[in-house]
Amino acid sequence: MDDAQKKAIVEHFLGLYGQGRWGAGDNTEPLDQLLDCLTDDVEWWMSGAPGDGYITKEQFRTMLKPLDSITDGPLVITPTAWTIQGPRIAVEAYSTLKLKNGRDYRNHYHFLFAVSGDKISKYHEHHDTAHVNSTMWAE
Repeated sequence: MDDAQKKAIVEHFLGLYGQGRWGAGDNTEPLDQLLDCLTDDVEWWMSGAPGDGYITKEQFRTMLKPLDSITDGPLVITPTAWTIQGPRIAVEAYSTLKLKNGRDYRNHYHFLFAVSGDKISKYHEHHDTAHVNSTMWAE
């Protein structure tokens, strides 16, 4: 697989991530499609996640469900820099998201992916956890 194909897999994943509606009612199709981009044994790590930061696909599904009740639109993730070396893809990005509480969520990220076959086998997400807490969960 060439670098353009690996980049396309990650771009597809980030596009699905941004669709929102991750668990609203019975419409879990966007979230199901997102999780289907990952291998079953994906190494998933996220800053701010409980414990040591490693989570399963199902734990991520559970973590996203409350977002539907506080968001007012899609999470737009805009990559600003890419580095691809072998199976590893590093992406710098920022996001924008409107919240129902009137705040704007704008975070910065460093993602590290690894692609195995046509799926993502590693997903590491570094982001500003203080910004998450002060915009999404603060009263």
